[in-house]
Amino acid sequence: MVVMDLDEEATREGENIEEVVNAEESIDDEAVDIHDEEVGDVKDDLVGEILTTIEFLDQISDYRRTQQKECFNLVRRLKILIPFMDEIRSFEFPSPESCMHFLNRLRKVILAARKLLETCNNGSKIFLALDSELIMTRFHSIYEKLNRVLVKTPFDELGISDEVKDEVGSLCKQLKKARRRTDTQDIELAVDMMVMFSKTDPRNADSAIIERLAKKLELQTMEDLKTETIAIKTLVQEKGGLSIETKQHIIELLNKFKKLQGVEATDVLYEPVINKSTSLILPHEFLCPITLEIMQDPVIIATGQVKF
Repeated sequence: MVVMDLDEEATREGENIEEVVNAEESIDDEAVDIHDEEVGDVKDDLVGEILTTIEFLDQISDYRRTQQKECFNLVRRLKILIPFMDEIRSFEFPSPESCMHFLNRLRKVILAARKLLETCNNGSKIFLALDSELIMTRFHSIYEKLNRVLVKTPFDELGISDEVKDEVGSLCKQLKKARRRTDTQDIELAVDMMVMFSKTDPRNADSAIIERLAKKLELQTMEDLKTETIAIKTLVQEKGGLSIETKQHIIELLNKFKKLQGVEATDVLYEPVINKSTSLILPHEFLCPITLEIMQDPVIIATGQVKF
């Protein structure tokens, strides 16, 4: 795909992912220093949140085309954890500390996965296509962190059955393979994107290429373009580290798609915002036709009409 100047953004996202699963010291002692009677409640809360998150992600059926396959793969792997979580919920903790550490780390990875999947569900289609390589590194990072947590599962303390233990072991093997795998990109999409952003390639205004890109990114209708415009504005607000070049590329391509629909090109990032005002805008009927000031008394104009 097109290589973007996103060092600052990549660093920030890498730091965010790194925070997803920290070492044991990231969990406050207070988080596990609880009375025995509270252990069950905390355990149920953590397991419940993990299960609810996985079930929520399983309900998402629409992802951006450029990341769709990887999104469904990630959700499928997360669902393997459901029987595992069910067994944990069924057992008491003979050793709360190690088990609570484990569940807290697992929860953080699951929430990081949710954030990534939601981005691929409602994020800017143009940006996700431009940034596909960095997005893939985020998937690989999730796989790595999840595997790192699962290989340290305290199976014996949790009373996990051999069958579920084997399922978790199989999942760890899948995660190791997934983080090393490099899928073949859509070469045609990659080439078309590079052509569009080339300053020297005369095909950068080729309507056939633009139409092909619009079809691949599913930005062919006015409704699609309105939704994409909102997604781009949200993206810029949330990701202040985007380079100027990246913003320009996004706007250029969006405007080319708009032109296909007969819409005038605009800079969606810098469109003037109408400030909300507490003052009322008076109708023209309330203004004096001569002085254009608010009328205090009736005024007779040349036509014989009386303005009140």
